[in-house]
Amino acid sequence: MLQTIPHLIRSCRHPFAERVLAMDTAPLSGFMPGRYRVGTQQELEAACQTLVDRGVIDRIVKIDYDSTQIQNVYQKYFGVEPAQRMLDHTHNWKGSTVYASLYCIEASATDYYLHFDADMLLHQKADGDWINSAVRLMESHPKIVTIRPFCGPPLPEGLPLHLANASQEEGFYGHQTFSMRTYLVNKQRFARLAPIPLMWKYYPMLSRHLPPPFQSSFAKVERQLRPQVEPIQGALESFEVMTNHRLKSANFIRADLSSTDAWTLHPPKHNYDYLKALPNLINFIEQGEYPPGQAGSYDVLLNEWSEWLNAEEAINC
Repeated sequence: MLQTIPHLIRSCRHPFAERVLAMDTAPLSGFMPGRYRVGTQQELEAACQTLVDRGVIDRIVKIDYDSTQIQNVYQKYFGVEPAQRMLDHTHNWKGSTVYASLYCIEASATDYYLHFDADMLLHQKADGDWINSAVRLMESHPKIVTIRPFCGPPLPEGLPLHLANASQEEGFYGHQTFSMRTYLVNKQRFARLAPIPLMWKYYPMLSRHLPPPFQSSFAKVERQLRPQVEPIQGALESFEVMTNHRLKSANFIRADLSSTDAWTLHPPKHNYDYLKALPNLINFIEQGEYPPGQAGSYDVLLNEWSEWLNAEEAINC
């Protein structure tokens, strides 16, 4: 985060009203505790304060878990009756945020709120400002409820790799799916998605711990052995999934900018090899450079970068 967050601010080059770092202080749940090496709360707070001290971030906000605050947020977006059943569930079955994502939108001091997951990577052309372009599109298209840059570095013909079920309009591609990794919203318009349907998820199956070739077959057996025929209440579905269902029934869309002047990349893994490569990845991405095999993919394909990264490492030795 000490590398990616300054990189995101540099790449956006936008005169933000405020640059806020949201810190989730809730205990890790789901499979988050076993994901990579988990630092301490003290280490997290020290890293966040470093970003403030360096002038990268204006301030830190810790998610407010006051029960009244949780109830107010859930009632606004899910409705009174679903909110009562959700009060003890602030994260989804995997341990990812549900409440905190909505809390941050509500706590924003401006009409427009931009979110980046802290591990995201972004390229923007030197004279560009994707955020201004996005706001202009939202102002002229009332059906856009959330908007983001182009997904992944472009293919040679400038098209995204995944266009299935997407509408092509002037300046953007329209989708009926929501992405939590990067999104710009108008607070008032986003609130019109309410009520978002409350959905529950089966608890993670034991078969996920098996090698990938065996997971599918054993999962079928495991599902047949389970006595439940309905999702288990007490394990929230992902906020993305619940919002996707709402978008499909509403007259709203997610828009991805069609301009390739700005694009994002997401690292699916944060292992040792990725962290070692990260400084050079950021350097190449900020310059708009990437290997041909990465084109069209919105996830970092580290093996495609190997030749470039090895050459850069040899130069720096």
